[in-house]
Amino acid sequence: MSKRVALAIAAVMALSGCRIVSEKQLAALQSPVNPHLAQAGALYHEQIVPQVMKSAVPLTSLIAQIGQAKDFDTACQQLGYRAQPEFPCHFSTSVSGEITAINTQSRSGRMTLKLAEGPINSLEVQIGPVYRGTVLRDSYRGLGYSDFNDQTLFGDFAKGINQASIAELAGFEPKVGEKITVYGVFTSWQLPAEPLLITPVRIQP
Repeated sequence: MSKRVALAIAAVMALSGCRIVSEKQLAALQSPVNPHLAQAGALYHEQIVPQVMKSAVPLTSLIAQIGQAKDFDTACQQLGYRAQPEFPCHFSTSVSGEITAINTQSRSGRMTLKLAEGPINSLEVQIGPVYRGTVLRDSYRGLGYSDFNDQTLFGDFAKGINQASIAELAGFEPKVGEKITVYGVFTSWQLPAEPLLITPVRIQP
């Protein structure tokens, strides 16, 4: 191909808005990243938080109701949620207590809450700046793995939801001796007992 022809082709492509892309870019254009990833923050604020707040049962009452159920599977169906039988059950709850310890030595920060009442004396609440686990994603009833069909994308979706929660709670500065109420989610395979870890969606004085 002559230099003149090559320049002519380049000019036509430039005028027509065409561009040369790599194979990787072409694959991305043909199969765009799952749109739910971009919706993670909005879904957290508009659906996950309201869902948890609406279904939250005070921890003392929740544990009592689970214990009174025919079996744990029945309790999960009535009081909690799990997308698949092989998953642990996710419960939304509210709990009040006094902060007795704050651990920020790792990025997965936690605070210990001494409960005002109930069969459990204390529990831990995730405070970030990084949450461990995918409990907020897995407790959400609107989307599941089948909406992604890619483990990496599904994991990124969980990170997006966790980041939205952490960002919303960024103004919370826990102090030992402070009394608070936490709304959040925990998982269990059986009647809840210590140690119990709650991932919060709302923390109130």
